[in-house]
Amino acid sequence: MNKFISNKQVFWDLETSGAGKKEHPKAFATTPKWEQIMQIAAVVVDENLQPTNQNMNEFCRPRTSIIAQPGALLTTQQGIRESLHAKHSSYELISMINNQFDEWKKENDELIFIGHNIISFDSTVLEYNLFNNLYFPYIDRKNRGDTLNLARALYAINSSSIKTPLTAKGNPSFRLEKLAELNNLPVEFAHDAYSDVKTSIALTKFIHDSDPESWEQLTMTMNKDKAIEFINNNKGFCYLTTFAGRIKLEALSMVCESSYSGWFNAFNLAYDPKPLLEANIEEFKTLIKKKNRYVITNQHPILLSGKLATNFEPYNDLGSEILNERAKMVFKNKSLAEKFKHMEIDRQLEKEDESSQDNIFPESRANKFTEFGQQDVIQKFHEQKTWEEKYKISLSLRDPRAQFIAKRLIFDESPSTLSDEDFKMVHKELHDRLIINQERPFTTIPEAMNQIDDELEKIETSEDEEKEKKIKILNDYNTYLMFLDNYFKDKNAKPLKIGKDLVKQIFG
Repeated sequence: MNKFISNKQVFWDLETSGAGKKEHPKAFATTPKWEQIMQIAAVVVDENLQPTNQNMNEFCRPRTSIIAQPGALLTTQQGIRESLHAKHSSYELISMINNQFDEWKKENDELIFIGHNIISFDSTVLEYNLFNNLYFPYIDRKNRGDTLNLARALYAINSSSIKTPLTAKGNPSFRLEKLAELNNLPVEFAHDAYSDVKTSIALTKFIHDSDPESWEQLTMTMNKDKAIEFINNNKGFCYLTTFAGRIKLEALSMVCESSYSGWFNAFNLAYDPKPLLEANIEEFKTLIKKKNRYVITNQHPILLSGKLATNFEPYNDLGSEILNERAKMVFKNKSLAEKFKHMEIDRQLEKEDESSQDNIFPESRANKFTEFGQQDVIQKFHEQKTWEEKYKISLSLRDPRAQFIAKRLIFDESPSTLSDEDFKMVHKELHDRLIINQERPFTTIPEAMNQIDDELEKIETSEDEEKEKKIKILNDYNTYLMFLDNYFKDKNAKPLKIGKDLVKQIFG
């Protein structure tokens, strides 16, 4: 058998407390960064995509301070009672992930982390779960791939090579379980992390076999450095884009690297660049709209030969001569680069002026981890065997954000360890976050209760075969939320019990 890949890969997947929310009303899309990891599965494969004996499949208990979306419980069919009986706490699970991924990376520094839709979802959840447990968040950033990108690329190159379901708007859908079903790939249990990992491996083999000629190019950009090299060495290239469900290849030329490391400003060669070259900065900001793209090199961008462009609209009407001419004008053009620089400065200032609610929460910015400093103290925190010892170490953290993250973590893991003062501080903070019915970037208790009512209404009028099971899951979760609601409203509350003892306290 020919080798599929040049080195080992880790296929992984998460099940989480929810699908995320918009961080503020003006946000373009939702973010899952506030969700908790509930299950992780990971399998190391060899160069032939065959599973090795290196793997993990673990669950954990929910954190008291994070409210799951009821829809997540229905998706995984995992009720709150089952979750509270899990062997590991959240911190234990995150520590296992951090240590295991780090160990696998040490064995092979070119190891690639890959899964389905991990770039926009799972990786973000992982980063913030690491950060909110005082671990360095960017454990998978250098080498990572996404089977969602591979599937979209195969469709863009030759739509007949892969069967896809259609959305209500008639666009192709790339949900893993549906792709597997239509293309006769194995699915054991939908929305189980370990099953999804095995399906992702099968999908990867399928894509390779469907287009072996494009395989090397499709997978080359799983490595950030190789993606950067390709962009720098090709005046024109094809780039896979997705917007509103539409999949297409665009012919681009790189102008300059962005102020964000590993991000590149590129121009769409479907447009004539001459007006941009002649425009002043204010004119440029108007003219550039919809004509530029950010190519982010650590997000497994699909980058293909520019020669393919004339196979697709609108580039087939333009022809290779015009495309080459435009690429020469744009590629690393210093005048355009300066205009992009000014535009980015203005955009950054606009973002800073926008009041975003998430900024008031210490755990909202994973990129601030290195600002905490005292990495030796944080390491000592993790090395301690007991929560009493961890708590003592945490008190020496000078950054108030790091201190709060540590105290909130201890509140969830071993609340009786905190001093009365710190316990009351975290308890009040969580009351203000989770009880007060106002817009938050994360799910609140009133919000989750309303979602339960909506789900129950839909299920009770349906003919779902699993109707009774789903109703029980929702009713149990409602009981759990009512308990937490009363608990966080109680100004004289005492530390909660953990795991099985908490189940007894709530359900008897």
